Amino acid sequence: MCVGKITSNWRSAASIILACKSSRRVLMLKRGDTAKFMPNTMVFPGGVIDKADSKLGEEFRIAAVRELFEESGVLLTKNGWQTSANNSEMTSLKADVVTDASKFQKLSESICADRLIEWTTFITPANYPRRFLTKFFLVLIDEEPAIDLCTSEMSEYSWIDPKDCVAEAYSGKYALPPPQVYELTRLSQIEDWSYCDKYGNVKKPICPQPIKTIGENMITNCFPGDHMYIDENCFQQPLRQMSADRVTVSPKLQTHRVTYFSEPTYGRVRVYQHLLKPADVAAFHQFETHSKDIL
Repeated sequence: MCVGKITSNWRSAASIILACKSSRRVLMLKRGDTAKFMPNTMVFPGGVIDKADSKLGEEFRIAAVRELFEESGVLLTKNGWQTSANNSEMTSLKADVVTDASKFQKLSESICADRLIEWTTFITPANYPRRFLTKFFLVLIDEEPAIDLCTSEMSEYSWIDPKDCVAEAYSGKYALPPPQVYELTRLSQIEDWSYCDKYGNVKKPICPQPIKTIGENMITNCFPGDHMYIDENCFQQPLRQMSADRVTVSPKLQTHRVTYFSEPTYGRVRVYQHLLKPADVAAFHQFETHSKDIL
């Protein structure tokens, strides 16, 4: 049974996974409680495309670099990176960019978006009132920069091992949205991050199709390749409701999904991926998930 309305349109956005090779930790930011989208959740730096971004290059890449600078003070440059932490001139520039994205033009000679690895694309489920098509990029650096947090948007930050971040969220320490759980889980299983460019999920965008378990606060987000994923008009599927026996993960059926409890927010997120068809195996990085518990 389908319930509720759908939101047909979305805005374009970019997000960046800043990963340090030497420490094998990534930068995570916590949204403030007044954020309009996913408040009080741990996320990667990122935000919506601004019309000024396309004037500096490919708009998704420029937006990712700009948002990283706005939210963390880290600026990706041709020689590596710089940080506005303990740098009054850069701090002033950052404040200008936060207020007016077109001011990022002042840094056009310094910034570098070429090192961004295209990692994946997520589209917000159709039942959300605010939707985004977000391109995720991965950037590898050799050491962890000092962070100059934008406190008007974020409340805290941490450098953390991807596996630890997922485990702490599962234990209830903080809310970690399903895309972050999915991406951190697969990143944690790449032994040598120098080869991350071989693991990008760039062939198909992921638009989760949500199913609510009747009588429970369990949500199942079906991804492409799952036996319950609807291929026709796949980006505009409304929320469905089903009984627990229909939506329970089966070890015998094609499965590519994330499950979580809606109370507390994004509670106990679990990822499943098994028995996918060859075309989907080719399209999506195959990694160890909670499927191991049922196979």
